[in-house]
Amino acid sequence: MTSSIRALRAYSIIVFLVQFNFSIGQQIEFINGKLVDSKDATSIPFATIKIKNKSKGLISNLDGGFRIPYELVSLKDTLVISSMGYKTKEIPLTDLSKNQINYIRLSEKVEMLAEVVLIDSKIRKRLKAKEIVRKAIKRIPENFPFEPFSYIGYYRDYQLKDSKYLNLKEAILEVFDPGFGFEDLKNTQTKIYNYKTNIDFPIDTLAAKPYDYINRSKIINNATLDGQGGNEYTILRLHDALRNHNINTYDFINRLDIDLIKNHRLKLSYETSLNDIPLYVVNLIKNQTPYKVQGKIFISKGDFHIYKLEYNVYDTKNNKGQKQSNSFKEANEKIPGKLLYQIIVEYQLHKDRMYPNYISFNNSFEVLQPPKFIPDTVKVNHDKKFFEVVFNNPPVPSSARKKNRYRLWYQGIYLAIDSIVTKNKSVRLYPKQKSWVFDSKRIQSQRKTTNKGITLEVKNVVDIYGNEVHKSESTSYSQFREFFVQQLNSNNLKSTDGHFMLKTRPLHKNQAIVAPKNLTGYWMNTPLKSNKNN
Repeated sequence: MTSSIRALRAYSIIVFLVQFNFSIGQQIEFINGKLVDSKDATSIPFATIKIKNKSKGLISNLDGGFRIPYELVSLKDTLVISSMGYKTKEIPLTDLSKNQINYIRLSEKVEMLAEVVLIDSKIRKRLKAKEIVRKAIKRIPENFPFEPFSYIGYYRDYQLKDSKYLNLKEAILEVFDPGFGFEDLKNTQTKIYNYKTNIDFPIDTLAAKPYDYINRSKIINNATLDGQGGNEYTILRLHDALRNHNINTYDFINRLDIDLIKNHRLKLSYETSLNDIPLYVVNLIKNQTPYKVQGKIFISKGDFHIYKLEYNVYDTKNNKGQKQSNSFKEANEKIPGKLLYQIIVEYQLHKDRMYPNYISFNNSFEVLQPPKFIPDTVKVNHDKKFFEVVFNNPPVPSSARKKNRYRLWYQGIYLAIDSIVTKNKSVRLYPKQKSWVFDSKRIQSQRKTTNKGITLEVKNVVDIYGNEVHKSESTSYSQFREFFVQQLNSNNLKSTDGHFMLKTRPLHKNQAIVAPKNLTGYWMNTPLKSNKNN
């Protein structure tokens, strides 16, 4: 495996441009909403929420949440909410409350799989899953834009731990894409109009540091992440297997136009729809011990537009048997193990072409936490002739009194332990070589107690809370990188005034951040601080 995720081999909001009287960075008040399933009240991520008479809008977050500037209520317009597999719903803006979260319930619209036929020379033929996907891939040149276009959108990256957002960074970006006939990494340019670290959310310095496979202080289990020298946004774009359909992307999609069908077992599932456009749902299945793939590709009937690709890779060695919680779930679907990574990319139909709508890339990683039980200080007491180790927690006496759990050197000389005395957090080590260590002539110029010249190794000592000395444990996190299109310009040429993002430099490091003077009507759809379902 040589793609961007190797050997194991990714939810928020699309915000569209709305021309109102607020600008980036301005303090504005918001109305908060949350989309939930009408049957089981589970969150509905990535639903499109449009302002009816403006054809503008946003996309719901991972937790189904969204926020809209309160000023828009004065328009007395209507929200039109649509999501794959759900009935479209309209909500007047005036029905939303400013002082509480507005829960909006959507009803599922799952259709039974109908007999699918093509009429070719008067012969009726039922389409199979492989044929549907093959036709969709073959039509990429006519169904996706091969001419220049641009779009402005909302980018963010963050970590999740115990359903809490950490290290949230947000940006407004404009992307200039020369078209699908050009390699994205080399030719697409991006401008940064706004960027910030959201200090309203907790900062976890351990989770924020770079991956470290040498000391293994932060790793992706059974994986490496290859950004081909790019920054965090470039890494995200590399995982759009539709935009990069003719190059190697990630396992096990690899090169989509060649490897998708070859690498997976395809199964035609239920039918669904989006805005009354009927869609096939084809399951992508792969088992390669210890990994298992569960994916879906959503393809429109007749014209075979690819609307969405959802791809989940699991480690079956860590099988928790939890229920699935993806953007579109099947009844009783089970998670086959620990989620290693998930990539969801959705496109929107505009003038018979499919343009980017959003992409979410989520991978799990492990961070080595500081030990909970350690020696705080080690000193020698010349008067009382012992070495004293003071721990941060009281050790279990029977554990701390075993001589073979200590290796002690003083001024470069190894000392054998004669006896050990424990008291609260203190452990006193009495050496056998007392006459040499505490010789009055040699130590007359030294202080009565000192920590100079002492080297101590401690192992297998346990504190009263069950923590082993120096033992570090790993904590699991989820890393998210997401981008949501806000305004699409389908016939826009490449910008020529410079100030483009440097692809090899992190977004926060010496990047040009230059917003046009007339850049108004955008807002960052910042999530609530917890993504737990309420």
